[in-house]
Amino acid sequence: MADEQQPKWLNWLALTTLIFSAAATLASFKGGGYGAAAMMAQNMASDQWAFYQAKSIKQHTYDLQRELLGAQMLQASEPVQAEYKKLVDCYSKEVDRYKTEKADIDKKAREHEETKTLSQRYAKIFGIAVLYLQVTIMLSALSALLKKPFLWIVSFIPGVGGLVYFANGFLLFF
Repeated sequence: MADEQQPKWLNWLALTTLIFSAAATLASFKGGGYGAAAMMAQNMASDQWAFYQAKSIKQHTYDLQRELLGAQMLQASEPVQAEYKKLVDCYSKEVDRYKTEKADIDKKAREHEETKTLSQRYAKIFGIAVLYLQVTIMLSALSALLKKPFLWIVSFIPGVGGLVYFANGFLLFF
């Protein structure tokens, strides 16, 4: 059986399809990683907000107790008022402690939300790159099957777009 001579453009088609496929694979991997990171950051932020809410409830409880003791202190005799004052001061310290803890928790939760937002941005960029690169690979395969070099040339339009998005996923230039 004699080897048929293939048109030279088919070799170039194979090479460019390989490049586009490698970029699509890497973009898919990176996009999936960023998607998982976004979910993890969202879970961590939700945990921090739940923790914040628990601290708010405890702070509110101490605040109510402090106000109740303050009202009782006004009705108590002089010697008993000193004991009430100690309790009110103790409850005030607890309220202040919870305020400080809530501020720290708020900061951590917002950092996790920022991480989530950035991860979602990267995941979206890599996802768009995969979309364009998959269209390119499909057009390249169709070009090879139909032996139509024009389709291969057309495949460069989404291919270049996919490569631009792929590079943007690493560099964030837009």
